Amino acid sequence: MDNNDQDVVIVSRRVACENSKLFVYFDDIIDKKTGDRVSDYIVVAPKHSGDDLVTGVAILPIIEHHVGLLRVYRPAIRAFSWEIPQGFIDQGESDVSSALRELREETGIAAVSDDLTSLGFVTPDAGILAARIHLFLAMGCSVTQHNNPEMGLRDFCFFSFVDFEKMIMHSEIQAMST
Repeated sequence: MDNNDQDVVIVSRRVACENSKLFVYFDDIIDKKTGDRVSDYIVVAPKHSGDDLVTGVAILPIIEHHVGLLRVYRPAIRAFSWEIPQGFIDQGESDVSSALRELREETGIAAVSDDLTSLGFVTPDAGILAARIHLFLAMGCSVTQHNNPEMGLRDFCFFSFVDFEKMIMHSEIQAMST
């Protein structure tokens, strides 16, 4: 099997729209091996990305053998979702700094870099999103302040590992990074 990255090429790219965080592109792509062509392939790309397209972080907080989850309203699916804290990396910000900031902003958990362990990277939807998320485990920290909820954030709760597993099995947790 040939995995030559040059077999599929972007012939041209145009901005379809943008907002403060994202570009939406229409790419004209061609697979040189098969001759297949798509003239309006959609790519969503965050405006700021780090090395290897890392554009966001997601943090799994575990305190006293309980998993911390946020209940968030997601307009795209018109429903609430249980998720781990996550967010975009600001321009010039490191992955670790972003993870500490997002954890504090969304949950009220104050942590230091030694409390974080990298769990690797995920691609939320490699077919459309030009982005990777750096996953972190946060242990050894505690809730020290009240969070300032962002739009759509409702609850931050801790669940036992058994309840967390049940939530996954019953599709109460559907967010890819969680």
